Amino acid sequence: MKFFLILCLFILSAFAFDVGNGKSLVVTLDGPQGVFKLNDRNITILPHPTYPNKGFVIIPIDYHEQPHLIEAQWLNTNEHMGVEINVTCATYPTEILTVDNAKVCPPPEVLQRIALEKAEAENIYNHITPERYWNKPFIRPIDSITTSQYGSARTYNSVLKSYHGGVDFRAKTPLPILASNDGVVVLAKERYYAGGTVIIDHGEGVYSCYFHLSEFNVKVGDPIIQGQNIALSGATGRITGPHLHFGFMIQGIQTDPIEFMAQINTLFTQPFRIVQNTSQTGQ
Repeated sequence: MKFFLILCLFILSAFAFDVGNGKSLVVTLDGPQGVFKLNDRNITILPHPTYPNKGFVIIPIDYHEQPHLIEAQWLNTNEHMGVEINVTCATYPTEILTVDNAKVCPPPEVLQRIALEKAEAENIYNHITPERYWNKPFIRPIDSITTSQYGSARTYNSVLKSYHGGVDFRAKTPLPILASNDGVVVLAKERYYAGGTVIIDHGEGVYSCYFHLSEFNVKVGDPIIQGQNIALSGATGRITGPHLHFGFMIQGIQTDPIEFMAQINTLFTQPFRIVQNTSQTGQ
């Protein structure tokens, strides 16, 4: 009988959202506490930047994830809220590119360097800093047109097939690159594929990435404020011409940077995609 009464305290509500592969879902919760379970892992509920009595979660969907339905749950003190996330197949363009062949079939002497740089980046992206450094909407790092969108299916030199993990901005001459938001520099170095690279930790598993730079204005450990000139654009690494590659890593997963910023910035204007406590609202 006692077990039955406890079960009756939980109110089950279902909310459904669609999200494409390679995208992120930002969901506002009608409360800042509890546990948000996504399959076999817990997603941290973050404090809302403008509504102290609410929380939100960021759910990045891997580019290679196939369409399927995810049954998520928000477990609060006395309720059990069901959340359905329908992963769909996003539409991405194709690109055929010609680059330096050494950037497609690297010589043996650089293979160890490539492996070390890959491991270094993975260690950075998989670390989640509990502190949040930003408290304002994110901005684009350069005022320019985009020349290649996130998710493009790419073929290099008719050999290598991959996808574009960020968005490219035109930058024919060295132009100032601005920090998208407040944070801390965790990488500033020349890398084989990405060329001149700056990575900024914004806290809570959010990292912004700036590739193909020609000059650095920051170093590892520097605190950064939004709009700060962190580097100059360039034509380093695996490129077809001078440009800025800009991306985001969320909880170790690449995501569409333009859509992510649009969603996260909505938190500053109104509750976005809110999962409500129906027992309190009476709906």
